[in-house]
Amino acid sequence: MEQSRYQEIALDIAHSIVMSEYREGERIHGRSTLAGRYNVSPETIRRSIAILQNAGVVMVNQGIGITVTSKSQAEKFLRTFDQKAEIQVFLEELKQFIHKRQQLDLQIEGHLNKILIYTDRMMSRWMDVAEVEVDKDSEAAGKTLAELKIREQTGLTVVAVVRSGIEQFSPGGGFVIEARDVLLVVGEEQGREKLQEIL
Repeated sequence: MEQSRYQEIALDIAHSIVMSEYREGERIHGRSTLAGRYNVSPETIRRSIAILQNAGVVMVNQGIGITVTSKSQAEKFLRTFDQKAEIQVFLEELKQFIHKRQQLDLQIEGHLNKILIYTDRMMSRWMDVAEVEVDKDSEAAGKTLAELKIREQTGLTVVAVVRSGIEQFSPGGGFVIEARDVLLVVGEEQGREKLQEIL
């Protein structure tokens, strides 16, 4: 359950917002500046911002940049990770208890597996941002997101579309997909496999 680098950066930015280093309505440094600050690639920053955008913490507008939208959502975002950490500590303590009490091994192990599966599904649904590219010969090219019914068919949320290196965050249902577009999506891996079939 280790965090990816882009998730760590999203947490750090959210913490800065909660600590009022960035205020609601204030613009955050551009992705290039953030990439230099955290010593990562712009792609890593793009994923971090996509997480915060999906959580309602920031808003990204072309030509304006990254704007803080909600301190309360940043607090909620951090609490979710605190809860995840508490669950992890609890699981480790239970594992030690299992080792000492072999007679309860089967019963406790069953509960552990349920908690692990639930936690992974709960967190990965909105924390794991993946990229899916539209094939050059895809039949999806020229169709809108609404026509493709991506959410209905895959359970995924399209948080952004990258076209020729330019990101379009929170595209609406009328957004027309083109060949070679890269979709940034949030959701489970099974949904990504279905999306690749569609594209």
